[in-house]
Amino acid sequence: MIAAFFFLYEFFLRTFVGSVAHQIIPQLHLTVETFALVGSAYYIAYGVMQIPVGLLVDKFGVKRVMLFATLMCVLATFLFSHATNFTTAFLSRFLMGFGSSFAFVCLLVIAVTWFPKKYFGIFAGISQFIGTMGPLLAGGPLISLMLDLHDTWRTALMDIGFFGVILALLVLLFVKNKPRDGERVLIFLKQPETLKVRLMRLMRNKQAWSVAFYSGTLYVSIALLGAIWGTDYLQARGLSQSIAADTISFVWLGYALGCPLLGVLSDLSKRRKPVLLACSVLGLIASIGITYFSFTHVVWVYFVLFFMLGVAAAGQSVAFAAMSEHVDHSTRATGFGLNNGLITLFTATVPLLVSYFINRDSHHHANHLVAHDFIRGFTCMPILFCCSFVIALIFIRETYCKSQKEIIQLARPF
Repeated sequence: MIAAFFFLYEFFLRTFVGSVAHQIIPQLHLTVETFALVGSAYYIAYGVMQIPVGLLVDKFGVKRVMLFATLMCVLATFLFSHATNFTTAFLSRFLMGFGSSFAFVCLLVIAVTWFPKKYFGIFAGISQFIGTMGPLLAGGPLISLMLDLHDTWRTALMDIGFFGVILALLVLLFVKNKPRDGERVLIFLKQPETLKVRLMRLMRNKQAWSVAFYSGTLYVSIALLGAIWGTDYLQARGLSQSIAADTISFVWLGYALGCPLLGVLSDLSKRRKPVLLACSVLGLIASIGITYFSFTHVVWVYFVLFFMLGVAAAGQSVAFAAMSEHVDHSTRATGFGLNNGLITLFTATVPLLVSYFINRDSHHHANHLVAHDFIRGFTCMPILFCCSFVIALIFIRETYCKSQKEIIQLARPF
């Protein structure tokens, strides 16, 4: 539960910038492109750290790694709340991404360590459901609270920093690396391997790369809309900031509900590929509706489309389950890091490309963007969902919810 709340905390930090973009851009003297760089700084650090995170968790255990990561997030949050220029904002967002990079891998390692492996998809989905409350809170609820209390984004972020201090204390007091010794013994009937050998084996695993690229192409659209450009785009379509932020919350609501539901569906059906394919199709439909059609006078349609987009992106939780089944026990945490790293690579680079097209099409009226300015950049979303469909259809093998790298497990007799 504490790991899930850490994931919630880092997810809030990941997405709050998009909700208050209108306040941050003028106060920090940013342009469209420098704002995109500030947003991407988080993902750059997050992505670069994913393979090292898996190695560090394997070496030092979850407890010490989580405590360090939580304190790093707290430091970065306080720093960003006092930022006055691009340099400080970029540095603090980079540190946020560095600290946050540990959250999801730690969560998955705890899930696979403490719960039966046959229910990993369900537990991973439930954990992500809790974690995704972060971006839900960073959308409409954050804006409404700021308006009601007449608070600035700086004050709100200071409060979030103090929440992080409490979270760090909980990690210190209650998180354990593994269940008590004696409940179960795992015996690996093979010669010990060096870290380099295990890492190279993972790098040569084509299925691991296929799953990771699927996750990246599937997930990036909700990062683009939910964390960076969604609120501004909907305001350009004619929605108020409050309604636009509420609409963005629906993408995270769809993601939050989709993660456990898709995990249950996949585990009960004993299939991964049909769920992965369905998510790609659902995302394609939603992204086309959001990009090319206007529903300003029927706002509920936007609610439905953004909810669909969130459910589609939740397919990456099933992809994490597939990843755990396509790699062996000794490289599982690093495999999770590879999957998360590819997701982050896409979420760091695609928004920069989209922002380039937005800036180019806005004809230097960045302070008053119109809907047309977003169309060409947002066209990447349907293209990426098509790519994820092809990857799932052709390159990912069905696991039938069973490990493809079996180990021999001997239970201690009672």
